[in-house]
Amino acid sequence: MRFEYNIPMHLCDVVFPQNLPPLTYSVPAGLVQSVKPGTMVVAPLRGKAKRGMILRYYRSSGASFKGRLNEILDIVTPVYSPEAAGLIEWCADYYIANHGTILKGTPFRDLVKPAKRPRQRPPALPSRDTALPATPGMLDQVLASVRRVEYRTFLYLAASEEHEAGFVLGLVQGLRRAIILAPEVGEAESLYTLLRGLPGGERVCIYHGEMKKTERYDSVEGLCSGRYGIVVGTRPAVFAPLVSPSVIVVTKEHNAAYKQEESPRYHGRDVAVMRGFTEGIPVVLSSVSPSVESCYNAFNNKYVLMRQEEPSRPAVSVIELRKGETAAPFLSTRLLRSLKSAVKKPEGPVAAMVVIQRRGYSMLKCDDCEELETCPECRTPLVVHKGEGLLCHLCGSRMETPVTCSRCGGFNLSPFGAGTERIEEELKRHLGIDIVRLDSDVSGASRTGKVSGSPDRYMVVGTLRTRRIPRKSLDIVAFLNPDLLLNLPEVRAPERLVQDVYSLGGLLSDKGRLLLQTEIPWHPVYRYLRRWDYMGFVKGELRVRRENSMPPYTRLVSLFIYTGDCSVTAETLGGMLKDALGDVDVIGPARTTPRIKGYSCCFRLMLRHVNRQVLKRCAKTAGKLIREAGMVLRIDVDPVLF
Repeated sequence: MRFEYNIPMHLCDVVFPQNLPPLTYSVPAGLVQSVKPGTMVVAPLRGKAKRGMILRYYRSSGASFKGRLNEILDIVTPVYSPEAAGLIEWCADYYIANHGTILKGTPFRDLVKPAKRPRQRPPALPSRDTALPATPGMLDQVLASVRRVEYRTFLYLAASEEHEAGFVLGLVQGLRRAIILAPEVGEAESLYTLLRGLPGGERVCIYHGEMKKTERYDSVEGLCSGRYGIVVGTRPAVFAPLVSPSVIVVTKEHNAAYKQEESPRYHGRDVAVMRGFTEGIPVVLSSVSPSVESCYNAFNNKYVLMRQEEPSRPAVSVIELRKGETAAPFLSTRLLRSLKSAVKKPEGPVAAMVVIQRRGYSMLKCDDCEELETCPECRTPLVVHKGEGLLCHLCGSRMETPVTCSRCGGFNLSPFGAGTERIEEELKRHLGIDIVRLDSDVSGASRTGKVSGSPDRYMVVGTLRTRRIPRKSLDIVAFLNPDLLLNLPEVRAPERLVQDVYSLGGLLSDKGRLLLQTEIPWHPVYRYLRRWDYMGFVKGELRVRRENSMPPYTRLVSLFIYTGDCSVTAETLGGMLKDALGDVDVIGPARTTPRIKGYSCCFRLMLRHVNRQVLKRCAKTAGKLIREAGMVLRIDVDPVLF
């Protein structure tokens, strides 16, 4: 039966943690006094009582409303402040995403089904990380904004990660409520351990996706009830249900892990800045190597730059990798001499790390046709893994190591290049010392980093993602193939390489050396790294970005179009979307590897314009056409890869 309402009513829009838009409900007279945005309610959904959050509350104007309108059934508890609830709305609008999908990725989901036996996070083990005292003047700047309850964003350029940790500890001491973000679980756990050791540490909780559900529920419920006032966590903790936080801190703000890879593709750092703005509180972005975008905002006085002078900088040597001068793939004779002289010195312990940004043993090349064995699914070069055959590091395909070339049928297949397995083998042969390999292929006890033989002379071989090396513990760090990152077809490639090298510099002892091996020593990036001049690099990078009309001087939106019809071509898509995209700069469409199961084809289309609203309007118009054509669309606003 249909009804027509023609009287003023109390209404609310409720969002559920599902792939649904907000739904409108009427508010019974007995609940009107308790209703406000951010409150958890029980409401009927598809014949069942479900928990959701009030996004908006308002009174109808008296205009007629046709159809049946359900009532909310009960008020559970306030979870978010109206300002924090508005953050969900902002995210849905900015990232062109579904409100329910946004809510599903927040700590709200842990309150929908309360844990029967909530359990507090067990006491953390003592951390090996240390914190150095922060500069008082910089702390005073932020604390002054905390006292005035005013929004400002500070960019703290730390001298080291120890100084960054010390700044966080110094800032949080004495504050009752704060949100502290770390890009990855290990870093969040380390900060949590340090903060729990402070006076009043019992008010600190942690939140990340690798916790047990009972532990996450304890943290979220404790924040709602007031048992906890400070939360440390990864990206979703930016939506922590903490009323009136004093400050939000985003550590290692440059890290790409803050950008969610699946829908909704929000950026935790940018959402943190927006939450600070909506709640009228200061936000601190900190890093040893801040993102180019954040530096740009600081240069334009949008952020307040606080720069700590470096007490010392590592000795950096750039070694040219020339053909004919290598003892093994990616091991130049000069670099090998440096490693030998270090490990053979008679006095004191020696600890070194050799970084090669490729897992496995090597690729496989046919000496007859000069072609590499590639993945039949995504055409990426396959990598030999001893005992496992050929693996594709992009799509995960696996196959037996072939005897003959898949193209010409030749029998002359040989290793090409090197990965961690081959470098481990070569270093054992040339240096005669213990080698520890640490990468994502190593499991079990061998991941602990323990070595046999003399414990004071060892070498670690790993990738950039090796996380088990204590800071300030190495005499030498040698990066064998930084050119691999520098030559990636991405605008951010130089920035990411420099940031990775700075993270390696943090592993060196005070007298440690950093060796960078390259075939292009004249590249500007290596000039800045020799001088350890990060801000000089940023200014040079901004000039390049401006000349090429790239962020932060323009805005980007990526469209990923999926279809099961392999007859669809880039030209077909381009013609279909031409009128919808108007004057927006279009890069593509180009084929890319599908990331959704069941779809054999994927095209990437990048839109560029200085005006975000123009981009959003074009993306929505294009999305409608794509869906009407029976295809699937994924939208990425402000992509980190471009």
